[in-house]
Amino acid sequence: MHIGSSETVKDRDLLGIFDIDAATVSADTRRFLSRMQGEYKAVNLAADLPSAFVVTTEAYTDRVYLTALSAGALKKRAVVTTKRGDKR
Repeated sequence: MHIGSSETVKDRDLLGIFDIDAATVSADTRRFLSRMQGEYKAVNLAADLPSAFVVTTEAYTDRVYLTALSAGALKKRAVVTTKRGDKR
């Protein structure tokens, strides 16, 4: 699934898609994002302010991608990819 810039993630590695404004109301979410940045596991794909963030996991590696794409647009892409029969 394309998540912004020229970055893609496999559907099976996708843990969640979150609207950044709604999610960062929680102090826990802000701490999580701060910790991921501190551990160099956050990748900023947005030229300006990010609209959403995508949490992924691969073998032994968790990542957070900050993207200018909206959470709604990313969720639609995830649904379309899944309906096409791609393995998750």
